[in-house]
Amino acid sequence: MKNLLKNTFQLLFSISLLTSISCSSDEDDGPSYDFVNQNAQGTIDGISFNFGEGTAEESLIDASELSIKLYDNSEDFTDVCDFLGFGDFVSVFFSIPNAVGIYELNFNLDGSEDARTVTLFNPAETLNIIATEGAVEILSISDTEVTGRLDVRALEGNAVNGNFTVVICQE
Repeated sequence: MKNLLKNTFQLLFSISLLTSISCSSDEDDGPSYDFVNQNAQGTIDGISFNFGEGTAEESLIDASELSIKLYDNSEDFTDVCDFLGFGDFVSVFFSIPNAVGIYELNFNLDGSEDARTVTLFNPAETLNIIATEGAVEILSISDTEVTGRLDVRALEGNAVNGNFTVVICQE
């Protein structure tokens, strides 16, 4: 009886281990992003976002990162680097390492350096929607501009996907 119980336990343990390994490998279906080759566009809190202009500058918090702001095309700027704020239009902003690469979004509270989010902003409601799914890819950085693409998603119906090129603003 004791051997039967021991063998049954070992069999159940083996089956659960096999099932666990099998299911975890099924969950890894590739990257959590799918960049679309288009001008960055999407929906923020039910409002259409179409990238027009944007800026990049050294982050005030971490000099090894860039602070990037993407503004909707509903606003015309004389000089986008002189714009101080967010205006009356939806926008996207985030900090990213000052280096070419793909940066997957994730949210955690453990303070690890790989935590990365993107903010989708609706000024009408003063609402910051934090995107924690997807990725940002920086394709190139020159002395005057940053080119990249993003596929970022937050609460249902909030997503922005596509390409952007922003000017680097010097202080």
